[in-house]
Amino acid sequence: MDARSAEDAWSALARPWRQALAQAWVAHGAGNIGVGAVLTDDAGAIVAEGRNRIADATAPPGRLRSTFIAHAEMDVLAQLPPGDYPGHTVWTTLEPCLLCSSAIVMSSVGNVRYAARDWLWDGIAGLADINDFVARRWPTRTGPLDSPIAVFCELLPVLWFVTRKPDGAVVGRYADRHPVLLRLAERLASDGGVASLRGRSVDAALAALWDDLLAVRAAERT
Repeated sequence: MDARSAEDAWSALARPWRQALAQAWVAHGAGNIGVGAVLTDDAGAIVAEGRNRIADATAPPGRLRSTFIAHAEMDVLAQLPPGDYPGHTVWTTLEPCLLCSSAIVMSSVGNVRYAARDWLWDGIAGLADINDFVARRWPTRTGPLDSPIAVFCELLPVLWFVTRKPDGAVVGRYADRHPVLLRLAERLASDGGVASLRGRSVDAALAALWDDLLAVRAAERT
């Protein structure tokens, strides 16, 4: 089990991760799927930040909103002018789906770091095996994080599906592949354990949920 405190784990995160998690928490609090992302350049500087906006009534110019394709990675990629970006990195709190993986390829971004695995899209990297163009542009993908923070990043989007699409494909996949996380999401959704944290900072939310995140992490390792 990870012996670090929530505060230590948060402090150890690189700044792009902290910003991506902050965006995910804002997305969750606004009624969107809780995923956040940032884009860094060759030097590691953050050049764009974004989040899921499927429920947002407004968005900055040129950014998607009020549509189910308004994903966090799409939000940051929409801020990138056309070009080749082999040294840029998308940092996202959840493993990119089919839509976002394709958008990353089309945007010529060379690297992806994801904090949490998405069981719905298990095997998505196989896209690079079926098309030469995709294979040439397929980014270097790194993830998930080896930390209870990864559980938090996976939990936020599952909470959305538990409350809004309990009979859908995501909940069904998690019932099969990660029932421990699903049970936590269902409990927190029913008892208001996460809703009560809205308005607090993301690191405060992490600290409040840390024991639950540790328990899921321990179950994952058994």
